Amino acid sequence: MTQPPSTAGWAQALAAALAATTDEATLAAGQQLLRDDTPLNVAQGFAISKFRLPDARVVRPRLVVAELTTAQWDRVDAAILELPDAATIAGTTAISDELINPHQTAGIPLVPAPEDISLTCTCSTSQTSPCPHSAAVGLLLTDRLKSTPALIFTLRGRPHQHLKKQLNAARLRTGQHEPPTREHPAVRSAGRLPSTPGAVASAAPPAIPDPVDLNLCPQPLAHMLPLAPPAPLPDLPGLNTIATDAAHRAQALLDGSELQHCPDTPGDIARLTALPHGAHLRPSAMEYLGLDVVSMGHLQLAYAHGGPAGVSAYLEAFTIEHDVLAQAQAAIQPLRPAPMATVEWEDNRLTDIAAGVQLRYGLDARWHPYRAPFGIWQPVPGPDTDPAKAYRAARSTNARGSSPKTPKK
Repeated sequence: MTQPPSTAGWAQALAAALAATTDEATLAAGQQLLRDDTPLNVAQGFAISKFRLPDARVVRPRLVVAELTTAQWDRVDAAILELPDAATIAGTTAISDELINPHQTAGIPLVPAPEDISLTCTCSTSQTSPCPHSAAVGLLLTDRLKSTPALIFTLRGRPHQHLKKQLNAARLRTGQHEPPTREHPAVRSAGRLPSTPGAVASAAPPAIPDPVDLNLCPQPLAHMLPLAPPAPLPDLPGLNTIATDAAHRAQALLDGSELQHCPDTPGDIARLTALPHGAHLRPSAMEYLGLDVVSMGHLQLAYAHGGPAGVSAYLEAFTIEHDVLAQAQAAIQPLRPAPMATVEWEDNRLTDIAAGVQLRYGLDARWHPYRAPFGIWQPVPGPDTDPAKAYRAARSTNARGSSPKTPKK
């Protein structure tokens, strides 16, 4: 059996950097402050916690690190992707501590050096030197790295999810001889016109179809169509799907139903393949979007629960303002079953691992709830502009099902 990669080195490396930043007495005092329920939030560029003082005041210490630039991250990712066993050592949150060696990451160290670390706190003793509260944040982060070294990627400015996407894309490319055609599945053309004006001018016109015998007697429409439309028109099944879908939408308008507006191709694919006349396009849609059977099912759940915005929230992560995530966490805090457990922030996603709940902020300004009953995040009903309501919807779904497994990123 293949042994899992070693991750202990990440904690050891950060502990060494902290020891060079803070004196032993402060670190020892910080260690005394730690409890099993001490909270820790990790975001890009900093980690933060909170402690209640004997006088009932709450202080918020931070560990701040220098983030790597986009150019540096691009070099790091490229170096990792070139490793022959990249998927094994970096494809999950249990990232091998082999990557501590800068020779594996284009000469750029992932663990911050002592000069890249600063410790701050809202307590009055933190103005001149690190205090025990800020030292405790560093020690708590060190302990978390033993089991979740992917946090070091978020801390240094680019969440591990970015590297995972590149590893998955590389795996898909290896398994395909030819990349999928980036066209809407329902509009696959039998041929293409040249893409440049000069080529259009010089290209030969499409061949005229052979003449057919005309029967002027009344016949079903299908028998009056030519055998195949000339290029660049879609083939007959594609034209039939387009016509059927247009008729479906027209009937919906006549019935007074409200039509979903899908501003992008993935949303329209989810809408079309959810209908009976578009179900046969699911294999083409999976190829176009690069999804497997399970992911395609989740995509259709995302559309059913959240419409086109739910689809975009499922497929793509995007950056939102730090304050939006902070306000959402404050809103869900009273509802969390383990209020001191870590809440992870990544792009537009707020993840409460202990509760098995994730909220994704969508382009419709709603929070779309997710749960992971089988270890993979999947959309559930209840998107709402109020993150607390969306969180409660996800928790309600969890309560009706089995206990969630630890989700995959």
